Amino acid sequence: MVYCWKCGSELQPNVSYCAKCGSPVQPVYATTTNVTGSIGLDQLTVKRDVQDLWLRRLVAFIIDSVIIGIGSVILALVFAIPLFIVGPSLFRFDFWGVWFWGFIPLLIVGYFILAEAGWGRTIGKEAMGLKAVRADGKPMDLGSSFLRNISKINWLLLLLDVIAGLVMHGDGRQKFSDRLAGTTVESTRVSAQLLR
Repeated sequence: MVYCWKCGSELQPNVSYCAKCGSPVQPVYATTTNVTGSIGLDQLTVKRDVQDLWLRRLVAFIIDSVIIGIGSVILALVFAIPLFIVGPSLFRFDFWGVWFWGFIPLLIVGYFILAEAGWGRTIGKEAMGLKAVRADGKPMDLGSSFLRNISKINWLLLLLDVIAGLVMHGDGRQKFSDRLAGTTVESTRVSAQLLR
């Protein structure tokens, strides 16, 4: 059985579009996975290219997190030092609470949304040879980028997003939010197996 890459519903043989959500059927998926109809977790345990992609996505996320972490510390010092100079009574733990629980999550999500909407990749994805793309072949836009990255506002939401995508039928390379946005992450590098 073959399932829709976006909504996970079963597809009838020889159809071009999903009857439930109207998404185009991706013939590339059937030829590249060899685990047609399986859930993403099955593909992750069997397919080396899916394992490689998720490992590179994890490393890219770590790189981006370090960049955002360093940037947020610098910004915090830029804002905190003048407040401390003006009056230590103004410089309370409220500043740090707002900074770490309010501003930094918005900075993280904003970084991913703007980088992927503008260039299709973040610095971490570029370093790992990855690019966020829309499944319909159109360029990434702000709406698609927002939908696929909103779960990054909290690490628990991101973890649930990844798990939900891996337990659904369809493309094992997609998080749940990728399925909703009609996006995926692809390698920009030529596979070593294709060169042989």
